Amino acid sequence: MSTDITEKLHRLAFTPMRTQPPNATRPILEQAAKEVEVVDGGKVVHYLWGEGERRILLVHGWAGNAGHLTVLADALVRAGCSVVVADLPGHGESEGERSSVIHFAKAVEAADKRYGPFHAVVAHSMGAAATTYAMSRGVTLERAVFINPISSYISLWRRSGEVMQVSPEAIALVRSRAEEWLDISFDAIEPAVVARDFTSRLLVVHDENDPESPITDSETLVAAWEQGELMRVRDLGHTRVLRDDAVVRRAVDFLTADGTGDGAAGDGPAGR
Repeated sequence: MSTDITEKLHRLAFTPMRTQPPNATRPILEQAAKEVEVVDGGKVVHYLWGEGERRILLVHGWAGNAGHLTVLADALVRAGCSVVVADLPGHGESEGERSSVIHFAKAVEAADKRYGPFHAVVAHSMGAAATTYAMSRGVTLERAVFINPISSYISLWRRSGEVMQVSPEAIALVRSRAEEWLDISFDAIEPAVVARDFTSRLLVVHDENDPESPITDSETLVAAWEQGELMRVRDLGHTRVLRDDAVVRRAVDFLTADGTGDGAAGDGPAGR
């Protein structure tokens, strides 16, 4: 495969589609205070709600934006927390053309330095992978909620090849190009690998039929994470799950409960 084709596929893989906040959640987004910080040379927009001592960071996924997390933000503020959400690099109102899980992680680290320390994080899709990497680099959290997370780069690259309709050999070249660009090894930062030493509590909420990431990857992540638990849901899709009442209640209860015996996942309204 020629260098030109490899570069075109690389650009396709790392240029996110910018989406607008859902109309239904715009009123909540408009209530937030907005602040801008330069992260890795580009402006990143942050949205802030609440004044509670317990600080929660919310991290959206690929092609998402802060507006996708406002229902969770509102529920957490009502529960007495303060909340920070960023439009990650290349997304929403933040600057950047190309982005990646490493760009996401740098934004998580920057938010932690500016607004932390955070008690916990709620991360969706690619945001969960980025949070895991940021935690391996020193971001300390007591709790984390991952919703339909990207839990394996192996699966992510395989799916990327299917979406771009290229051969496994071609996608391997794109992956190699990405590792050179980002100066990382995807195998070395595989979420289930870096999570083995984590001591924070983790709740993973994953739709059994999520088309974006297989639940088996989350099962592997939860098994590797010392204090991880999995809540299975059905028929909520990849992003609609972020607005589901039962999921929001479960996440808020998990993040605001005290002690070590609370919040066990079980056969609740959205569990199995």
